[in-house]
Amino acid sequence: MSINIIETNLKFGALSMRKSTKRAILHHAEASKCTAEDIHRWHKQNGWSGAGYHFLVRKDGSIYRLRPENAVGSHAKGSNSDSLGICFEGSYMTETMPQAQINAGRELLGYLKGKYGFSKVQAHRDVCSTNCPGTNFPFTEIAGVAASAPTPAPTSTPAPSGPSYQAGTVYTLLADHLRVRTGPGTGYATKSRKKLTVNARGHAYSNGTLKKGTRVTCKDVRKVGSDIWIKIPSGWIAAYYGEKKYVG
Repeated sequence: MSINIIETNLKFGALSMRKSTKRAILHHAEASKCTAEDIHRWHKQNGWSGAGYHFLVRKDGSIYRLRPENAVGSHAKGSNSDSLGICFEGSYMTETMPQAQINAGRELLGYLKGKYGFSKVQAHRDVCSTNCPGTNFPFTEIAGVAASAPTPAPTSTPAPSGPSYQAGTVYTLLADHLRVRTGPGTGYATKSRKKLTVNARGHAYSNGTLKKGTRVTCKDVRKVGSDIWIKIPSGWIAAYYGEKKYVG
């Protein structure tokens, strides 16, 4: 399973290497908007070696590498030695997480579970006296759905249940920041903006995700489990995923 993680190449002070990886711990940034560089700067101001989390998941669904993945983190006191720290941009005591961010968090956890073989996912509040990652943080939706099993092989026919899609038909995207992939399933790599067709680039954000309202022509249809993927000129997109309709 591949995943698009944006490298930041942040500069750190002295770091210790982690001997084992048995779990992931989820946090919120407690900031409505922040970048990888912001977190790195804030944590350095705490006197740390740099960003304490290993990953940052932003609201647009983009994933950034912070602290080197094999280094001991500085994100949950007493629980750093065997865990990966994942921070979600936003302040989820009051805000509601965008679907693109939920999907990205679930995808990142699925990738990490498969890579390291762990199943345990905790909220920061489970291991420390804190309300992080916030009462509005969709923990079950992110942690409970992220599975380590690989994406099932697609069949060659559309799903009999859920919405119906047909090749040759023009559809409209019902969701914002929809990712374009190289194949029908979350196990396939996401495409960058420069790898989209010229027409699609005019309807895409800088990270390659497509804007809500974009009209696309369906070239092929595949069922992956209970989800439905359609092929458009630029690649594959999730039309019906997690019992939610993204294309109509």
